[in-house]
Amino acid sequence: MTSAAETTDRLLGGRVEIRQPGSGFRVSVDAVLLAAAISLGRGERALDVGCGAGGATLCLASRLPYAELLGIDRDARMTACLQANISANNFTDRVAAETLDVAGGVPGHMRGAFDQVFSNPPYMPPHRADARTVGDAVSAATIESVPFADWLAFMVACCKPKGRLTIVHRADRLEELLAVVAEVAGEIKVLPIWPRAEAPAKRVIITARTGVQTPTELCPGLVLHAPGGGYTPIARSIIEEGEALSFGAAPG
Repeated sequence: MTSAAETTDRLLGGRVEIRQPGSGFRVSVDAVLLAAAISLGRGERALDVGCGAGGATLCLASRLPYAELLGIDRDARMTACLQANISANNFTDRVAAETLDVAGGVPGHMRGAFDQVFSNPPYMPPHRADARTVGDAVSAATIESVPFADWLAFMVACCKPKGRLTIVHRADRLEELLAVVAEVAGEIKVLPIWPRAEAPAKRVIITARTGVQTPTELCPGLVLHAPGGGYTPIARSIIEEGEALSFGAAPG
């Protein structure tokens, strides 16, 4: 039974059930797009850093029925939600949740243990945050508790050699993000997300590989909304039908 402080919602056109807090930070389309950007081979493991209630973890588990996943978050209430969601979606044989603070460092069982590490990290550095809202639940999930460079270093430490890192983040921090990613990884690919065709990108998805040196590539992006409202056909196929988000040729 869902408590009054929580809601049960649906993602991927109803394929995924997610229990989450009824107020504060809630799963957004960013998590769905992040999951769509991940590909895994059979037998490979992936880690979701800062998983929240599990939006990206659950969507990825639904898209790839063989995926082995771990979601971590410092908020025990969120990992409890994820654990309940794992059971509700029948993912208990291959998805797990753990309460863990990135600021505490990488535990031994996670060091170099994952083929891919992905994250929808807090977007806002403290100096850009509205001090009047720092104490609320939304701010706790969206304002950086550690600098992005440290967050990414945690992800790298959890990744196998030549493993893949993937993040979704604010487009207006792209220069800073790329400078940090380039220090620890190569084969960087950047995919912009536009709310509408005529609007500036609000989000970017960045993927890279550790221990690789290859030039950065700006990929064809994704437009979310059509002029008349509603999702564009390609966005709908990803957000509602569970299709992959391609870092290759522009979608037709």
